[in-house]
Amino acid sequence: MKKSRIYLGVSVFVFIFGQIYEYFSHGVYSSYMMYAFLIPFIGLFIPSLLNNLILKRTVSDNVTLPWKCGIATLSAGSIYKGVLEIYGTSGTFEMVYLIIGSFLCIMAAIIMAGENGKTKKDCESSS
Repeated sequence: MKKSRIYLGVSVFVFIFGQIYEYFSHGVYSSYMMYAFLIPFIGLFIPSLLNNLILKRTVSDNVTLPWKCGIATLSAGSIYKGVLEIYGTSGTFEMVYLIIGSFLCIMAAIIMAGENGKTKKDCESSS
């Protein structure tokens, strides 16, 4: 449950950051900035909460590290795109965030599917 609270804290931080940034943007809003908090909320908090309450599965670091990096990249990309929209410009670099973040999340999903439901306890008992 400790990780779930940390992930909720990250989501709240991104939400507050977006609200403060848009407050000082003189009435200009961006949906990328407004909804950036949903990326860590849906990608980190909800899966962690479901895992703690229902599945109770231990996931290896080989899966969690690329997943967390992918979610962080997607969140940073959303905030970056929101800043550019609020500023009134566009760039070519925001697509890189989407590609790299999606790649990392897909890679984590493939690694998790390849583990075939093994947990750390299963691996320790087979040794």
